Amino acid sequence: MAILVTGGNGYIGRWLAHELLAHQIDVVSFDRLPPDPSGRPVLPSSARFVQGDITDREAVIAAARSNAFSAIIHLAGIVTMGCERDPDLGMRVNLGGTHNVLEAARLCEIPRVVFASTISVYGPDVSQPMTEATPALPLTWYGMSKLMAEQLGLYYQRRFGLDFRAARLAAIVGPARNAASGSATMYTSLIIERAALGQPYEIDVDPEAGTPVCYAKDAARALATLATVPSAPQRIYHISTGLVTAQGLIDIVRRRVPDAQLSFNPDPGLAPVSRISRDWQLSIDAARRELGWQPAYTIETMVDDLIAIARGEIHG
Repeated sequence: MAILVTGGNGYIGRWLAHELLAHQIDVVSFDRLPPDPSGRPVLPSSARFVQGDITDREAVIAAARSNAFSAIIHLAGIVTMGCERDPDLGMRVNLGGTHNVLEAARLCEIPRVVFASTISVYGPDVSQPMTEATPALPLTWYGMSKLMAEQLGLYYQRRFGLDFRAARLAAIVGPARNAASGSATMYTSLIIERAALGQPYEIDVDPEAGTPVCYAKDAARALATLATVPSAPQRIYHISTGLVTAQGLIDIVRRRVPDAQLSFNPDPGLAPVSRISRDWQLSIDAARRELGWQPAYTIETMVDDLIAIARGEIHG
């Protein structure tokens, strides 16, 4: 079995490659940039790299034809603040890139596409608890681009019989995140990692900001599961490790790193989105019931694991 991973050299893609290879699934990583040997985790040497841009349909199709793939896992995209700064580019990459992946799967007869979506498809004032049937009314260009891409995938399922599946991922937490990526929830990773390394960190949201989060290892397992389980009747699934506020995360970290140098310097540009999800009770019952997936970590064990990775005590 082989799986093509777009955005495969990126943050989640490297974790996912390790997860798939651990289950004897060959990985081809399609990405605009070559693997970064300083990244954590490093893309495994046994994963084959194909360089190309997700907005280049011919390059995507050529990659899809390079093996007898059982699935494409589509991770390539631009996140929140990148989309806010350049909505046109965000739509070309997030929606247009997804169209290219779906067309490649159709033309190359790859039966399944797994799409990394986001809980940013939701907006403020949603009823609780939230299920996948909760109305999706995004407040950001990022959320809108992902919601439109989901709908395009479901169209390909109806029109062409493509087995389309999507994971609405909570805010991803893990080591060595790229601060230039423009993620509005980068603070959830950096609070932990900077404290573990003894580095000061000014948090760009206020103490009451909060969101459901997903540890990178949990996200990788969920995406691998979606790509390999025989059936995913609901098509779209919430994936989350748990809910935490910025101050709540600091409290957990300081019980482990009492001298952590953490302070707040909120960015007004993040204010409209940083509090939207602080009270969201995100149900993952469908993933448990239909996929057999549930998080392997709690918020506290996630913090413990990430501190150990940051300090080099365990492999990241």
